[in-house]
Amino acid sequence: MVQARNMNLRFRDGAVEDAARIADLGRQTFSEYFGQVYKKSDLDAYLDNYFSVEKVGKDLADPDCDYRVAEAPSGLVGYAKLGPTSLPLDNQDKQTLQLHRLYVRESRKGVGVGGILLSWAIDRASERGADELWLGVWSNNEHAIQVYKSRGFVSDKTYNIFVGDTKDQELMMSLGLKAESKNRLSA
Repeated sequence: MVQARNMNLRFRDGAVEDAARIADLGRQTFSEYFGQVYKKSDLDAYLDNYFSVEKVGKDLADPDCDYRVAEAPSGLVGYAKLGPTSLPLDNQDKQTLQLHRLYVRESRKGVGVGGILLSWAIDRASERGADELWLGVWSNNEHAIQVYKSRGFVSDKTYNIFVGDTKDQELMMSLGLKAESKNRLSA
C-alpha cells in the first residue's frame, strides 16, 4: 500500500463542482513542469484546449470518465483522470482504459500523493473490467517513465502530440490487468 507521508490529505472522487479547481490545478502543474519547454503561445494554446473549466466540467460529467483528487486543507494538490482510451492503439481487441492525467503540485511531490493516485487508477481500471491500462508520457520525462516501469508498465511505442505548434514525442505504456470483472467497461 502506498501512503502519503506527513500529509493532512483526503482522497476522494472528483465532482462536477470541482471543475474550476481541477482545471486550475491542471494548468498550474502542467506549467510548472513544461513552462520552460515550450514557447508561451504554444503552452497557452495547449492549456486552453485541455484545461478549460468547460472541458474539465464536461469530462467530470461524463460517466465514462473517473477523477480522483488529493485535497489538503489549502486546496487540491493532485488528481488523476481515467477514461476511454484515445491513444493510437494497434490492437483494438482488448478492453482498455487510459490514465489521461496524473498531476501533483511540485510542492507535494515525493511524499506519496502520486503513488496513491496511480494505485487508485490501476484499481479502478481493474474494477471497470479493463484488460489493460494505457498512458502516454512525454518521452523526455525519465522520472515519470521510471515510476511507471516500477509499477509494471511496459513501453509499447511512441506517437506524436502537438503542444501548440510544437510537435513532441510521447511514449505509450501499458499495464496488463487481472480485471475483477470481464463485463463491459462501465463507470
